[in-house]
Amino acid sequence: MKRIQFTNLSVTFSEDTLRGLLEEKGYAVSNILLKESSAVVELEDPHATDKAIDSLKGVTLNGQTMQVEAISRRRKGNKIQIRNIPSNISRESIEAVVQSVASGVQKVEEVGAEGAVYVTFDTPDNAQQAVTSLDGYHLEGANLKVDFANNKSPRRPRSNVNSNSGMNRQELPLRIVVGSEYVGAIIGKSGQTIRNITQQSRARVDIHRRDNIAPETLVTIKGSPEACSKACKEIMKVVQAEAQSLNRGDCPLRILCPNSLCGRIIGKKGNVIKSFMEKSNTNIVVSSFETTPYPGSMNDMSGYYVDRVITITGNLDDAIKAEEMLSEKMRQCFEQDANLYQQQQMMFSGLPTLPMMPGGMNNYPGARPPYPYMRSVSDVGGILHPQGGATNYYQQQRSPYGVGPNSVLPQQQLEVVYLYIPEQSVGAVIGSKGQNIKNIMHLSAARIKIMSGEGKNGSNGSEKSGGGGGHQGQHGVEERKVIITGTPEAQWKAQFYIFEKVKSEMRLAQQDEVHLRSEVVVPKATIGRIIGKGGQNVKEMQRVSGAIVQVPEDQGEVEEVPVTIIGHFYACQSAQRRIRALMNNIQGLQQPRRTGRPGSQQPGQVLQMNGN
Repeated sequence: MKRIQFTNLSVTFSEDTLRGLLEEKGYAVSNILLKESSAVVELEDPHATDKAIDSLKGVTLNGQTMQVEAISRRRKGNKIQIRNIPSNISRESIEAVVQSVASGVQKVEEVGAEGAVYVTFDTPDNAQQAVTSLDGYHLEGANLKVDFANNKSPRRPRSNVNSNSGMNRQELPLRIVVGSEYVGAIIGKSGQTIRNITQQSRARVDIHRRDNIAPETLVTIKGSPEACSKACKEIMKVVQAEAQSLNRGDCPLRILCPNSLCGRIIGKKGNVIKSFMEKSNTNIVVSSFETTPYPGSMNDMSGYYVDRVITITGNLDDAIKAEEMLSEKMRQCFEQDANLYQQQQMMFSGLPTLPMMPGGMNNYPGARPPYPYMRSVSDVGGILHPQGGATNYYQQQRSPYGVGPNSVLPQQQLEVVYLYIPEQSVGAVIGSKGQNIKNIMHLSAARIKIMSGEGKNGSNGSEKSGGGGGHQGQHGVEERKVIITGTPEAQWKAQFYIFEKVKSEMRLAQQDEVHLRSEVVVPKATIGRIIGKGGQNVKEMQRVSGAIVQVPEDQGEVEEVPVTIIGHFYACQSAQRRIRALMNNIQGLQQPRRTGRPGSQQPGQVLQMNGN
């Protein structure tokens, strides 16, 4: 059955005014449901609905032009969902409101951290009556949102693990750091304080397990943006009251932010964070890279998911205002990163899906790695969630080579790539006592050597034919040679980590890309086929990948020739994969009767890419 919805009504309109207007035009009214600045009308003759809408469009009522449209009356079952409930309203109060407008209430239950209430009726007619009467109902300063429960299921639909569309902005958690001495006060006796906070805010609050010596504790808040901010405010009230009783002085609000987002939070010359400070009347400081990991934060062993601390100083109301602006900015960055990876996957064909791309913690969609709120656990082949516990990666998506956990992986040819990084970034890539480079090797399963500038052994050994590691690179920048040996998947991971570390060291914005030079060594006898007739293959490679591909004109008396690739990570990977594919095709033509996986290699055969 169709109904007529009137919107943009003046604040002075009444039911009698609207009924009189309709009857004046010859339409008998069956029922009128008034809402704030709107109304829903059912006519006695439902067939006259469309005609009435045409005659009422553009009509002015009490000095304001109405908007008129048809809506369908839905009958979808006997269970309804009530949302947008004020935080101070209890479930019992909602039940009383429902019973006042409809009979046959069988069950009332509150589900989820956002405080949605589900009401089950004995008949669909009673459920329909409740939806009609309560949708838009004004209660304690809020308009209730009511619909049939099976129209808007509380469970999110399952989606492809790499899908970035439909991301729910409300589900980005707010993570704050509090002193461990205040955790007891936040929890309260028998958990009463934290229970009150979650009930009032409609948010879920997780206090992460800590050891006895940790000076600070991570608190994760999940829910709508408004619910997260409200819970944060209530927690900080408890913290500040406890600090005052202990004579500890002021306790600023401290928020964790992924390092990959901090550049955009700060903005060019600090313009973004300065605007936040001016609007909120607070002082905001972003910590340096060398942040101490917090229990439950996303600081993995490689340092590529390191969180930085944003400290907000000011009175509590102003601090929460600043938090709202910062959180909104993080949500925007979160969406941009999710869309960016999806676009790059479509642009650069032949790129395998990185195993660091899970379906997501709490159903977060995949995003371009490094994902702000996830980390990899390579030794268990899974994904570590913030609350702990790993889920097997293969349960969520296929591997880049189309095999599952129980499949027998084909023997993959080890490849060698020479990557050149700026001299100024070498220390960051190596890390303190070589920790970073060791972690990259551990996570990627690749062997990596960084050559010294004087041609001596690098941080991880020597290279038999490496020569000096110092080179004059692009734009006159000194570069250091990095030798990466591993399978195609290991190459992908290792190069990604190095690109990202160089990018963070250069303090580039997230939307900017670092361009590095890499080399793939190929046999001189096959270089002509790689170039193609008139350079056709190289031109096509550059067009598709977006990378610059160069082959030395004077190749000299050598057995192997380096093919130079310059570009950002995804462009370089696409070009490298295409060169490998050409080499596999050439090798297949030379050995048509060979069995086994294309690209597999016997010692001494044509494809010699190990750099030795």
